[in-house]
Amino acid sequence: MKFILPFLLTLFAAACGNISSEKPAGLIDADKMSVILEDVLLLESHYQSKYGVPGVYKDALDESVNKVLKKHGVSTKQFQTSYRYFASHPEEFKALNTRIMDRLSREIP
Repeated sequence: MKFILPFLLTLFAAACGNISSEKPAGLIDADKMSVILEDVLLLESHYQSKYGVPGVYKDALDESVNKVLKKHGVSTKQFQTSYRYFASHPEEFKALNTRIMDRLSREIP
């Protein structure tokens, strides 16, 4: 047990050190990423409310997400790389989420 805390602290420090301020090649621009992310979040919300247990709907959700990415002309790798970039830059990620919330709040009657 006494080795777990130092291991976790080392792992956390190493993860923080890997954050790069450089934009990766093929980064999806913020406006398009917010639209794609909105579609993915809505899909995930739908499956979660319908089936409840992630293990039950994981394959169906993955297939649906792949269709969304294809619709937007984005590869899975490009989406994952872009998501990691935005998630590691809190201000930009917050702006993405704000765009999503603004669009969704306009849709509510």
